[in-house]
Amino acid sequence: MTDKGRHASDGGGAFYRDLAMMILGIVLVGGAVFFLLFLIADGPDSATTTVGEPASTTTTGQSTTTSEASTSSSTSTTPTTTTPTSTTVPVKPPEEVRVVVLNSTQLTGAASRMTQQLDDAGYQTMQASDYTPEQNPSRIWYREGHSAEANELLEFLPDARVEPLPDDSIQPGADVVMILGTGYDG
Repeated sequence: MTDKGRHASDGGGAFYRDLAMMILGIVLVGGAVFFLLFLIADGPDSATTTVGEPASTTTTGQSTTTSEASTSSSTSTTPTTTTPTSTTVPVKPPEEVRVVVLNSTQLTGAASRMTQQLDDAGYQTMQASDYTPEQNPSRIWYREGHSAEANELLEFLPDARVEPLPDDSIQPGADVVMILGTGYDG
C-alpha cells in the first residue's frame, strides 16, 4: 500500500498547465472584445460626428398634509425617466472652413506649402506664419463647433493631434489652426 491518497497528484505539472490554459483563454477573450470594439468604433475619417445630448430627467414630487387632531401624509411619486439622445453634426464643406497653417519646425516654407495644398483642396486659407514654441507632434487646434472639420484635416497631416484651441487669442478669424510640428517632414 502506498502513502499517497487516492486524489493526490504525482507532480505540479497539471496545475501549471491548467493555469497557463486559463490565462491564455482570458487573454484571447479580452483580445476578441477589444477587436470587436475597434471594429464598431467610428474613426477620425468619418463624414459625420455624433454628439451626445444630456439626458432628460423627471424628478420625484412629494407633498405632506398636517392637521392638529391627526397627522396624515400623502406622497405622490412620478417615475424617473432617462432618455439618451444623440445628434449627428454634418461636416462643413472646405469652402466654409477658415484654416491657418503655422510652422514650428526649421523647415523653411513648410507652412506656405501646406497652405497651398489646403487652398487647392478648396479651404479658405489665411496667411501662413511661424509659431513658437516648437510642437511635437503636429497639432490641429479647432474653435468650438469645428471639431469635425479639424478631424477632416487629418488627411493632410495624419500624425497630428486634434485638440480644442488652447487660447482664443491665437489666430483670431481662423476656425482651425494647423501647427506643423518637429516630426513634420513635408
